[in-house]
Amino acid sequence: MTSIELWFRLAEVGPIAEHAMTAPEHTSCPFVPDDAPARPCLIWVKDDGTYLLSNGRPRQLADPTQPEGMAQVAYAQGWGPGTGPEIGGTPVGGDDFAEYIDLTEDLGDDQLSNLIHKYALLDGWMVFTVRPGQFDISFEPSNPN
Repeated sequence: MTSIELWFRLAEVGPIAEHAMTAPEHTSCPFVPDDAPARPCLIWVKDDGTYLLSNGRPRQLADPTQPEGMAQVAYAQGWGPGTGPEIGGTPVGGDDFAEYIDLTEDLGDDQLSNLIHKYALLDGWMVFTVRPGQFDISFEPSNPN
């Protein structure tokens, strides 16, 4: 397998991206200089499955009544809890990681956060096409799966 597509429902990702965009503070990407300003990002995580969460602070909780509880996340379709070993055998790889994806990045025709909002209104999907060591992001109005 040379690539895999990870499909994220924008109805779930949209509120996470909105949280990151409107948060008063953000966690910094560990791979940028310490003096670089933290930007609003989605954090793409691979551990027990693969999912997206906000880097906004205060953090976005799955259950706001549980301040020490889990963060709000959006899992890739078919890659929820318990699928970590299986996704490790794909081009996503076996090692756990956290990749920061800048929501203010220009993807050619618009800013990533604007594209998420636009396609969320269509009940669309964000697709990560993952190859060993790289990935691309695209958007689809519907999921053919």
